Order: sequence, then C-alpha cells, then structure tokens
Amino acid sequence: MSTPFDPLTLSQSLRELSVFMDLYEDEVFMAFCDMIDHMPDRHLLPQKMARFAGLLYKHRTDNWADYLEQQVLTMETCLVHEPSAVSSHDPSIREDCSSVMFQSAMRELSDLSLSGAVTTKKVLATAPAMWIAEHKNLQGRYINRLMELDRYGTGVFAQATMFRLAPGDGLQIIPVRNSDPVTFDSLYGYESQHQTIIDNTEALLEGLPCSNLLLYGDAGTGKSASIKAVLNKFADRGLRLVEVGRDQLDLLPELLEKLSDEPLKFIVYIDDLSFGENDDSFSALKAVLEGSVCARGASTVIYATSNRRHLVKESLSARTGDDVHRRDTMQETLSLSQRFGQCVFFEKPAEKQYHQLVEEIAREYGYMPEDGDMENFCKEASAYSIAQGGRSARAARQFVENCVARQGLEGKREE
Repeated sequence: MSTPFDPLTLSQSLRELSVFMDLYEDEVFMAFCDMIDHMPDRHLLPQKMARFAGLLYKHRTDNWADYLEQQVLTMETCLVHEPSAVSSHDPSIREDCSSVMFQSAMRELSDLSLSGAVTTKKVLATAPAMWIAEHKNLQGRYINRLMELDRYGTGVFAQATMFRLAPGDGLQIIPVRNSDPVTFDSLYGYESQHQTIIDNTEALLEGLPCSNLLLYGDAGTGKSASIKAVLNKFADRGLRLVEVGRDQLDLLPELLEKLSDEPLKFIVYIDDLSFGENDDSFSALKAVLEGSVCARGASTVIYATSNRRHLVKESLSARTGDDVHRRDTMQETLSLSQRFGQCVFFEKPAEKQYHQLVEEIAREYGYMPEDGDMENFCKEASAYSIAQGGRSARAARQFVENCVARQGLEGKREE
C-alpha cells in the first residue's frame, strides 16, 4: 500500500537541501515550493499552480520532471570537484546525497501531479494549468553523472557544447543554444587541412601533446567551419568550444584559469584575427600562447582563424620609419603567428577544384540543372564567383543554394 502524499513533509524536505542548495536560485523550483506550501488553501492554490506552470512554459517545456532532472544533472555542487565524496571521503555529504529522505523528496518532487496521490506519468487534467509529471531517479542519475563529468561537464558547460563571452566588462560565459551543426561531411576539399585539425584535437582529448592552431588563408575557404566541425565531431567525448572576440583578448588569462578547473577539454576559438599596426591588444594573446605565467593548461587549445599569415598589419612606412630599433619592431609584429604550434593554410581553390566543389554540393542538395548540362552549370558558377570576389567553398555553396531556391520557387509557381 502506497504512503499518502503529505505536502507539509515534502515542503520541509525541499527546504532542507544542502548539496543541491542552488535549486533555491531557480525560479521554477521556488514557484513549485510555493505551490506546495499553499496546497491546503483552495483559494490561492490555483493561482500558485498557474504561476508555476507559466514559469515552466517560459523554458519551452511542460514536462516538470524533465526540467527538474536537467537542473539537477547540470548543477555545480560541492561534489563536482570531489566526486569520490559520494562513496568514501566525506560521510556527511554521502549521507545527505543518499539518504532515504532525499530520495523520497526527489521522487515525489518529479512525480507530483497534484492529483491527490503520487502516480507515474499522470497529468492533472482538471487544473487550470497543466504539466507532465513522471518518476525520475534523480539521486541515482546524479551520482552516475558525477562519474562522467569528463564527458558531460557541469554548471554552464553542461548546458551546451558551444559558448561565447558576454560583451562588457568581466568574464561571463554564455551557452550558444543554436550552434552551427556543420560536419566535415559537408565540407568538401581541404582533406589534409581537416586531418591536421582532427589529429591535433584528438591528441588534446587523449591527453597527448597538442598545438595551438592558426588557420589562415583566403576568405570563404571553410576555416571557421572546420573548427566548428571538429567540435561537433568530438563533443560527445567531452570537447567544448568557447569563442572569444578580438576585443575580449584581455580576458584570456582569467578564462584559461577558469577552464583549467573543469574536467572537460576546450577549444578557445578566436575568429578573423588581425591587428592594426599600433594595436597593442595582441599582447594578451601573445603572452598566453607562450611566455605567460597564465599559459593554457593541458585541457585547452587555442584555435584562431585569419585571412592573413602575419596577423599584425604592417605598412611600408613601418619598414622605413624612424624607429631606432626598427628590426626589433618588425620581429615583434611577426612573432605572434610564430607562437602558434601549427599554421594550417587554406588556399583559394583552382578552377577545376572549384567546379568539383560545386558538383559535390549540388549532389548534396539533390540538384540537377533543368537542361542537365553540368558543364554550363559550372561556367555559371565561375561567373558567380567572380561577382562574389573570387572562388571559394562559400561562393560554391551560395551559388548552389541560390539555384536550388530558384528552381523550387519556379516549381511552386507552376503549381
């Protein structure tokens, strides 16, 4: 016979959490607690239920059990950096995380549908607001997650695979919810360049020596896409990416310090990197690449992209100027790119390679010119690339996508 549901006991249990005390900062969880407190009040209860459900809907879900599980599994608790405490080191923490009271509270918390009893997968259909409730073994799932932190991470890094730094002062890491799903299967050509990136990243994941990479070359050749593709290839092995803007390079030492404490592996990604002749902001990057006491740890690599091999723009007057130590000044501007362990060159494709790219992308989209003349199709692609500023993988994909869209619109009009 099941034990009758007691809102007073559950309310007290939910306010005595210690390991999961960060739940008290979550507005949905606190709205749930407030609703439990008002269960005896038939007048206020519908209002509290509506508020709880509304906050849940704001997070694009009506499944309370799934939402709660996500909060618990991604929470950065006191056990994150000492998961062994669950099994041996600290009896008080082990007892708090494994107690019967905790297990019971979490089971009722995820399973509660306010139907008067705790039942599995039941929805309160008569309430003014609805949500899905189902049984979740949160205690067991969390302990299992602690054993796999090097794959899933914790805190903000468990919420996504790609991140960026918020604008403004201070280090604030924001998850990218709709990250680019690009894979190497959709990046045609540049096989040797891709293999260099893959091998270096796999060395990072295996704890082997690896290099910071500078990907440079013509615009539109897939440098940035290659970095995103390698993230997507290895994300399930605990790889994450943090994008840093050129105007945020002064935050690099603080960022690297934070990442060194995480169990995951990281690519610190800097896109379209270049500096003006009198721009001193490159000093922070140069320092962390080599020579700083805040150098990157073994769990982090820096991948940067640029259209230039030499990252500091240099004018002719700089070579013939009045600087007494002109040679030292020139070496200073050239030294930044030399501090990357490997430089990977992405060159503009030759015309034949460009046509191959166009044909492969067309096959990817299932596109065939109406007259079936691929030779003329490739000539049109070449003309398009000239208008776009030159041949590139980007121009090839844009041309095919335009053709696919035009053919689709013509088909709609004929209908």
